[in-house]
Amino acid sequence: MKSGFGLIGALSVVFTIVGCGASDADTSDQGSNSDGKDSVAEARKSVARQDLGDSSFKPAELESTVDKLVKAIEAEPAESMKLKVVLKTLTGYWEPVQLGAKRALGELEVKGGVDAPVDGTTGDEQTASQVAMMQDDIKSGYDGFGLAPMEDVITDQINAAEKGGAPVITIDSDLPDSKRTLYIGTMNADAGKTGGESLVEQLGGEGKGSVVIYGNDDPAWVDGYERTMGAKKAIEAAGYTGIVIKVNWDDGGEEKDMQVLTDAFNSADPPVVGMIGVFSVAFRCAMLAEQVGKKAGDLKIAAFDFDPKTVEYMQSGYIQVTHAQRQYYMGYLAPYVLYGINVLGADKTKSLLKANMVDDVRFNAGLDIVPAAKLDDYYSYLDSLGIGGIQ
Repeated sequence: MKSGFGLIGALSVVFTIVGCGASDADTSDQGSNSDGKDSVAEARKSVARQDLGDSSFKPAELESTVDKLVKAIEAEPAESMKLKVVLKTLTGYWEPVQLGAKRALGELEVKGGVDAPVDGTTGDEQTASQVAMMQDDIKSGYDGFGLAPMEDVITDQINAAEKGGAPVITIDSDLPDSKRTLYIGTMNADAGKTGGESLVEQLGGEGKGSVVIYGNDDPAWVDGYERTMGAKKAIEAAGYTGIVIKVNWDDGGEEKDMQVLTDAFNSADPPVVGMIGVFSVAFRCAMLAEQVGKKAGDLKIAAFDFDPKTVEYMQSGYIQVTHAQRQYYMGYLAPYVLYGINVLGADKTKSLLKANMVDDVRFNAGLDIVPAAKLDDYYSYLDSLGIGGIQ
């Protein structure tokens, strides 16, 4: 499989973590003492979740699901356990994931931590490092893992953990052929459909003209393909002609793609009336609009993710809406669900998550739809999570 959107930059987001209190500190010494499990039960009468305040962007259904899980956990004797979240990296797109996971570990008062391969190494080196981490952690006796898999070679470690009684939840990127208990992340076909519908709304739904879909038409990259095809289906269902242009991620890819996008724009029949970029480099659609002499708003553009360049083009009026994944909740949910599986069992835990489950093994973290006119409100919401977006 591909190394997930985060590794290759397809879904990179630039965030900074601001001070969030003791709950976000290293929790490796929390959750147990010399008296063992019974002393943990005495120390914690309830789970004290951090109050995030109110916002139109706060996902009410997700929050309700977490509250139901917490209520069920509180009804059980507290358990002394050790949970680990292993990511692809701890920077960029993954910072909100790390923050969410650490906060949940702190609220649950369990031992654990968040780790990832060292930045700056090659993809193969990072993959090998992640595999080694899982091998070591399984030997260390962790009771469950949240894992953002680099590649499918880590399947053996997932299966080994599960065989040993430690449930594994995949985060952001899934390995459906492994024995993982659950996947938490974005449902890419649905996300693409949502993005396409957002653009159709911006276009007025007249169904006249072509729409460039800047994404991925190679089925070998399943996540990227599903997101792209989801957008294409929504756009074509509204009567528009969809033109898929594949993103080039290689060095020099932007220059090559700008030429391909220009050629597609100039040769399209009927003429292009809108564009959607379904990855973090969606801002290249706005660059194309400028390059062909379009004024802000003349060509309707929808984007994905929160790259600083995308934000700049939203502020200038070239991009009308973007769609942001809920990385914070991916990280935050993982320890809670792992804890639930350990104390309640997998079946009962899944029943408590059913409002957000698309099937028996996939939990949909959802998507934030952010119109350009609500950028300030979205930044305020990110601040309430403890995340500050860099413009």
